[in-house]
Amino acid sequence: MLVVGGGIIGTATAFFLSRRSDRSIALVDKENVASGATGDSSAILRHTYGDRDLYSRMAWAGREFYQRFEAETGYPLDAPSQPLVQWGGPAGGHFESPMSSYETLRSLDYPVTRYEAEELPDRFPLFEFKEGFEYAISDDAAAYSDGTDAANGFLKAAQDNGVEVVTGVTVESIDVEDGSVVGAETDDGYVACSDVVLAAGSWNHKIAATADVEIPITPGREQVLLLKPPAELSDEEVKSIMTTGWGSPRPDGVWWYFRADFGGTIYMGTHARNDPVDPDRYSRQPDMQRKVEAFEILDEFAPALADSEVMGEFCGVYANTPDQGFIIDEVDHDGLYALVGAGHAFKHAPVIGQLAADLVVDGESERFDLEHFTVDRFDDRSPDQGFPETVSLADLHGTTSAPETK
Repeated sequence: MLVVGGGIIGTATAFFLSRRSDRSIALVDKENVASGATGDSSAILRHTYGDRDLYSRMAWAGREFYQRFEAETGYPLDAPSQPLVQWGGPAGGHFESPMSSYETLRSLDYPVTRYEAEELPDRFPLFEFKEGFEYAISDDAAAYSDGTDAANGFLKAAQDNGVEVVTGVTVESIDVEDGSVVGAETDDGYVACSDVVLAAGSWNHKIAATADVEIPITPGREQVLLLKPPAELSDEEVKSIMTTGWGSPRPDGVWWYFRADFGGTIYMGTHARNDPVDPDRYSRQPDMQRKVEAFEILDEFAPALADSEVMGEFCGVYANTPDQGFIIDEVDHDGLYALVGAGHAFKHAPVIGQLAADLVVDGESERFDLEHFTVDRFDDRSPDQGFPETVSLADLHGTTSAPETK
């Protein structure tokens, strides 16, 4: 059995497969573990998905796994608590009200708090609240972690269970005979196998295409700044910065989110769908326009952070699907499986890995209904078919965003 991709989904899947199956398993990555989107990830563990309780429940299960990660895998992982806050009212820049997330979390009995307008200045002293802020919703059980540490922990645990790991090798094509997988061609030779699990993120559709399979993925570039907070802020004040975000008012603007990070720094990144790229050819340097936009947002919304210094910057890619939902499916050929995290894989990776293992070993899962994640839910598998009217990017990614540029 071959798992393609050493990111958080691939390593989690290899780990759970190694616990479920006594078959020979190999994981291959064209570079190194967590060298793609996982290494760039903000690794936020939140539960806010509007009224889509399926994703909230999966995220809850994922966060719980991360918080017992060492007991499950044998390897440590830091996952400190950090509430995620959304802002309500006309000044909040939302596609729709954060109350949908609030009501969903309450219905699931997950910790969530609503703060009224008069409470906001005292509760969030580093932020500026002008007229139009009516309330805030806090996902109180949210947290964050580190994508590279998690992927390496999963990988080491998988190796302990007998999984072979090969890095620096590219899978060039999938070999299919009579509708079944029989192997894969790599730049280091042929691998005979009856099952291939594609967990290569923004490269999944390219590899699948070699077996005449269409997977609707549009890789999108996301831009990240690593900030050093102003010296006048205490360590405790920096640690108190929750996960939150703000949409740019520019016509071509995007939503920027940020959180306190390990080492007393701040992670600040975009979330948008208006920058499609080839994952093999894209600029790793954030656009000057976006950096200016980020500091404009801080100046208006979080002035205490406006004098932060840029310590580092980079861009990564999300494997966007037409509805920003996951793909966890056996696609077109017996033994060919596709796993796509759609830009919010980290928090769900423990669940995706378990569902993938269930699918490969049993053909079904009792954890969650796999019908929600099939490729066939798309009327047209082309990645540019657009988002269904019933699914909004904001709903799947936190409900705080500037209007999308068409």
